[in-house]
Amino acid sequence: RPAGRPAAAMGAAAGGGLALAARREPAAVIWIRSKHGAQFQLDLDTLTQDLAYTGVKLFVVTDSNEAMDKARSLGPALRCVIQNWQRSSADSGRDFIEELQRYGGENQRHVPVLVLSHSVLTSPELQEEVRRLGEEPFPFDPAASPQGFARLVEWIFRRCVGIEKSVLFVRHAQAEHNATHDWNIKDPALTAKGQRQCQSLAAARPPEVATSQVILTSPMRRTLQTTLLAFGTAGLPVVCEALLQEAGEAPCDIGSDKATLRQWFNGTGLNFEGLHDKWYEKEGVNKESRLPERMARLTGVIRGRREAGLVVVAHGTLLETLLGLEREGPRLSWEVQGDFENCECRSYWLLSCGTWLP
Repeated sequence: RPAGRPAAAMGAAAGGGLALAARREPAAVIWIRSKHGAQFQLDLDTLTQDLAYTGVKLFVVTDSNEAMDKARSLGPALRCVIQNWQRSSADSGRDFIEELQRYGGENQRHVPVLVLSHSVLTSPELQEEVRRLGEEPFPFDPAASPQGFARLVEWIFRRCVGIEKSVLFVRHAQAEHNATHDWNIKDPALTAKGQRQCQSLAAARPPEVATSQVILTSPMRRTLQTTLLAFGTAGLPVVCEALLQEAGEAPCDIGSDKATLRQWFNGTGLNFEGLHDKWYEKEGVNKESRLPERMARLTGVIRGRREAGLVVVAHGTLLETLLGLEREGPRLSWEVQGDFENCECRSYWLLSCGTWLP
C-alpha cells in the first residue's frame, strides 16, 4: 500500500466507493480531540473527506459530554470512537469509557474505543489501564510514518465497514509487446528487462507476501513467468484463474491452450487442470465489451475464497477496470494515481460492501 495509506501502494468493479453511500444509516465515527488541536497534528479535514468517500461519517468533538450526546443521537450508526486521553485528566478519559460502556450495555452492544494520545503512547501504565477497561490503546504515532497512519485507517475501516480480504495486485513485468508495441505477438513472453524487474521484485519481497496464503495468476505466458520469477520462492500455492486474462482481443491479449502451457512450463509445478479447455477464447464473459461484468465476477470469486490474504498477478487494462483507476470524481488522499507500470505492486482491501479500497 502506498505511503499515505494503509501499508506500500478505490475503485470497484461496480460503482467505486460510492456503493456504501447508499446505506440508509451510514457508519459513523466520533473523534474526541483536544481543544488545543488534533492529536499528533493529524489533518482531520482530509481524513473526514477520505472516510466520507466510503460512506463513513466522522464527527469531531472537543469534550466527553458532547461525545456522549452525539453517541446517543447516532444510535446504531455509531461504530467506534477515537478518544484523546490527557495525562492531566486521566479520570476524564476513564469516565467517558465507563459512561459509553453503560450506554452500550443498556442497548446490548459494545462501541469500540481507540485511545489515541501522546500520554498513553508513552506510558505502559496507562496502556494497561485502557486494556483493563476493555478498550484499545493505539501503539503508534500515526503522523510519524505511513505505517502508523495505515494502522489507524485500518482500525477505523475494520470497525465501520468490514475488511474481507487484503490483496496485493501485481501487473506483469515488461513483455515483448510492451517493448516493441507490436500487438500482433501471440501470448508474448517477458523481455530480458522484464526478467530483471521480476528479480528486483523478488529481492524486495513486499511485506504483503508474508501475510498472503495463495497467488492467483492470469494463465497468460507473461503473467505466469512473472509469478514464477517474482514469487517462486515465497512458498505459496499458485492458482491459474482464467478471469484474470487480459481484456483486449488482439493477439498479444489472447492466451495459449493447456498443451502449450504445459510444454512451456514443464517442471515448474504449475497446474493447468482447473482451466477450461477453451479458457483463452474471447467469447461470452471474456469479450472485451463485457469486461466490467467479468471484473464483478472476479471480485465474487476472490470473496468466495477461504484465504484472507492473496497475491493477484494480472494485466494493466484489467486492473484499471477492476480498481477504477480511470474513474472520475473524488479520490482518497493516499490513492496512487494512474495505471500500473510493469511489475508494479499495489495493495488493496476488499471491503464487505464489495468495494476495492487502496
